[in-house]
Amino acid sequence: MTLKDLEIGKSGIITEVAGEGALRQHFLDMGVIPGAEVSVIKFAPLGDPMEIRIHGYELTMRLADAGKIGITPSESKQKQNKPRSVENTTPHPGLGEEGKFHPKGSGDPLPDTEILSFALVGNQNSGKTTLFNQLTGANQHVGNFPGVTVDKKDGEIRGYKNTLVTDLPGIYSMSPYTAEELVSRNFVLDEKPHGVINIVDATNIERNLYLTMQLLEMDIPVVVALNMMDELTGNGGSIDVNRMEHMLGTPVVPISAAKNEGIDELIKHAIHIARYREKPLEQDFCSQDDNGGAVHRCLHAVAHLVEDHAKEHGLPLRFAASKLIEGDDQVLKRLGLDKNETETLEHIVLQMEKERGLDRSAAIADMRFCFISKVCEECVNKPHESREHIRSRRIDKVLTGRFTAIPLFIAIMGMVFS
Repeated sequence: MTLKDLEIGKSGIITEVAGEGALRQHFLDMGVIPGAEVSVIKFAPLGDPMEIRIHGYELTMRLADAGKIGITPSESKQKQNKPRSVENTTPHPGLGEEGKFHPKGSGDPLPDTEILSFALVGNQNSGKTTLFNQLTGANQHVGNFPGVTVDKKDGEIRGYKNTLVTDLPGIYSMSPYTAEELVSRNFVLDEKPHGVINIVDATNIERNLYLTMQLLEMDIPVVVALNMMDELTGNGGSIDVNRMEHMLGTPVVPISAAKNEGIDELIKHAIHIARYREKPLEQDFCSQDDNGGAVHRCLHAVAHLVEDHAKEHGLPLRFAASKLIEGDDQVLKRLGLDKNETETLEHIVLQMEKERGLDRSAAIADMRFCFISKVCEECVNKPHESREHIRSRRIDKVLTGRFTAIPLFIAIMGMVFS
């Protein structure tokens, strides 16, 4: 049985993700991995595409792609959100609480005359443009990245001279599926900004943290901005910020970009980590592997194998190792491994696949989502459904209904042309 055969309201467990290449990797990065629970929400009025729920968020895909995803029908076993005790929950007065965790710097601070460059990275619809406008005001310059028609916006942080923020395209992962993802990845790897401001939608945190984990692998100072905290807390949710800082190994700041709350605190953290070159603490994300540590051993073996090559070509070691395991051709070509090293790499990966029971790309994606689930379980009280979302869902039920969508579409278009 495949995902496209599942009925509305029914759930299943993913058993296989067929296909190959960048599109399959993109689905894995979105959480469509073997063992994950998936539920069908609805189909488009003409039957294609379909909307599903996975890892707590909605995803739309074509039936042709859904037909490549094997499932086993099951009863829904969505985890119930257990409220954390008040003592373990960090309050968010004013959404600008001072963080208590700072990783160690790597030397003397940079001189005040040096321009501190920042990359603003986040998922689409996470409030990235709103935050960029709050940071820079009217001091913005719009253009394209060299050699590709992808929007590029630069600006100086208001009130802070010798700073430069680059608003990168909205992306879901650092895998080169789209031109935007390739631009963002190459910018962080090659331009080497002094710091990364990673904006995360706090109301959809499980989906957003996947990109965060990839940024933490890139060995560059990162500050995580938890956006839309006002919506989260307004609907009964909360986040233990200090605990999340400890688990991620980098500063986390709750903000509301639309209301300009927490922005000053975010700026102070960003400038601090950039000037003092405070990189994220080394976190062993793969230590949570519950299948005998197969992914853990594979990652560290590959890291030892390519350590000299990664240093020579200026690639972060953990990032290079995980991408080689995924089968990223661009990273493999950039490292320039010889024949013996390439064969050794393949032997290590094949052994991991045999022990783990998943292919190389799915094993890495599963490892990341396992760690993300642990972070959310320990740090996040999920909010209840907002009134706005309930209202939107009810309107959608009519506007995209099987029998009402086409007549309403014709009526609306008739009104527009008349």
